[in-house]
Amino acid sequence: MPHMSVRLPVADAPASLGDRRVGLSASVLSDLGAEPGGTVRVRGGRATVAVAARVDDDPGGACLPEPIRRNADADLGDTVTVEPADAGPAATVTLRLDESMDLTRAAAALRRRLEGTAVSVGDEVTATLLGGALTLTFVVEDVAPSSPGVVGEETEIDVTTDEGTAAVVDDPDLPDADNVVPAATFRELREAAATRLDGRESFAAAGRPTTLGILIEGPRGAGKTTLVESVAAAVDATLVRASAARLRGEGAGDRDRRLDRVVEAASVADRAVVLLDDLEVLGDDGAAATLGDRLRETLDELRAGDGTVVVGVTTDAERVPESLRRGGRFDREVELAPLSVADREAALKSVARDVPLAMDVDFAATATRINGFVLADVAVLVDAALERAVRREGRTAVRQADLDAAMESVDPGGLRDVAVDVPSVSWDEVGGLEAAKREIVRAVYWPLEYADRFERAGIEPPSGVLLHGPPGTGKTLLARAAASLSDANFISVNGPELLNRYVGASERAVRDLFATARENAPAVVFFDEVDAISPKRRGDDTGAGERVVSQLLTELDGLEPLTDVVVVAATNRPDSIDEALLRPGRIEKAVETPLPDEAARREILAIHTRNTPTTAAVDLDALAARTAGYSGGDLAALVREAAMLAIEETIVDEGGGADGPREAIAVDADHFERALAETAPSVDEPGDRAATPPD
Repeated sequence: MPHMSVRLPVADAPASLGDRRVGLSASVLSDLGAEPGGTVRVRGGRATVAVAARVDDDPGGACLPEPIRRNADADLGDTVTVEPADAGPAATVTLRLDESMDLTRAAAALRRRLEGTAVSVGDEVTATLLGGALTLTFVVEDVAPSSPGVVGEETEIDVTTDEGTAAVVDDPDLPDADNVVPAATFRELREAAATRLDGRESFAAAGRPTTLGILIEGPRGAGKTTLVESVAAAVDATLVRASAARLRGEGAGDRDRRLDRVVEAASVADRAVVLLDDLEVLGDDGAAATLGDRLRETLDELRAGDGTVVVGVTTDAERVPESLRRGGRFDREVELAPLSVADREAALKSVARDVPLAMDVDFAATATRINGFVLADVAVLVDAALERAVRREGRTAVRQADLDAAMESVDPGGLRDVAVDVPSVSWDEVGGLEAAKREIVRAVYWPLEYADRFERAGIEPPSGVLLHGPPGTGKTLLARAAASLSDANFISVNGPELLNRYVGASERAVRDLFATARENAPAVVFFDEVDAISPKRRGDDTGAGERVVSQLLTELDGLEPLTDVVVVAATNRPDSIDEALLRPGRIEKAVETPLPDEAARREILAIHTRNTPTTAAVDLDALAARTAGYSGGDLAALVREAAMLAIEETIVDEGGGADGPREAIAVDADHFERALAETAPSVDEPGDRAATPPD
């Protein structure tokens, strides 16, 4: 009995389907007589093949990822014919690369990218290497023994250029082909290395060095070493490496022999990339100073050669001796670019390649929420999500909820040295302050969310906003809520923390803070008690306060632009802040957070009693009327005290034992009455506050 075919509209595919499978409902698979994992032919403007997968809910058609739609010459909403197809294991797949590029040792990585994919002659196949840093489009020229076929572990991948020359050599030892690297920095380094190595005759003719030295700085776990390995492979160079941390622990003789071998290996290679790792240890005292002198000699020997790119790697460039950071040694310094959203999505997909995923997993959306994550953090995130899934039901598919929960427990590696989080504070948690809400949305949320509109309008967005008002009026909460709207990293700094009695330490703390914010944008930098670090300067003041103000002004004035970084400062004493800090282009917008009026107090009380069991006798309107002069913090303390009194009663009634009957906790009007008697406004403001309940 021949297999039947079905006509189906083209539906979009969920992210969890991947880009090489066709999603079909169980009923359609049954009609076709096909099983999940079987091969089907999809006919639109042309015919292609793909592996079928079952989608749990009826998608209203055939879920075709964009690459399959392109091969089938079909768009969303078009109708395609789907039918079973016979496709055996492919022994050889020949791909044509339609661009001039000589990849080496990448066939194994390509096979892993295509494993389980059904291919037919004429299909386009897109594969990404180095976590998306290289995206290549191939055309399937031949499938042996017959087309279509399914790529498996034993399939041999041959890649040719239009000229018919081999573009990929089958060598599975490429160390980086399956790894993810920061794409922007990879492209920058690859271009620099390739230009120097490929054009060394031109450099020599111009009397310029045919070698290059580059110092890369980035946080731990950000992929610096993998990046250098990837660049070496991409420019077809021999990789030679040495670790300063390991050299530091060796005797002088062993250290000299190891570094001599590094120079020798680089000299005998036609093209070499030398990786000097862990250079931050040179900032330590003692033996590190001697090691720095020896590495300087080695660097000079390497730079005196030909066809060599020397790359130093460090977590802190300031700890690398100045003698290495100059022309002729490390000519250039490159700050590792933070992972873009696309990088983070590629990293998620790479790390979770063998992890079972539920249909609701959305890596694209998840990538937008993990600002500041380095590559190592992405791996930890996926591991934590898998642990949660395993604890729930044994080994099972990871759901989006597992990733969401894991995000709460994984701190971004680029931000561990500062107080940071991605706040989840909604406007519903901010009572009153309507005017302040509007202003901070304009000053904080709009520049992060609608930067393109500011550009089209030809204006610069405000770089900072000052929140001022009595203590407890919600300044920090407002800043966190604004950051939450944009999924921005929230970097909180208590003003006095930046002050240091050592000359230069305070200024460096400010520089490092803003460098971290730039690297992990979008970010909101929140200075609490900003008056402590920005007092009005006096001519005879040479203390840390004046130095910190000067450094703050330097950062805000933008020698390095604060792209996607907004500064929010808070103070109870705006009149004590240096006027220079509040000029246009700096912290130019002042937003007052006044004590709440009666309506706002009613709203704040409702927010704080939202999860507190209260009796019908509790009248929030009456409480709001009687708490004139209370700040939002005071009202929170009032509710907390009333609840504590209710808890106290249950403990007394149970005789203080933990094994007695559990009495339900209910906060009633009497508890609030007693709490009012025990609390008072923390701010001395005029206002009538009833001392006793009305008759």
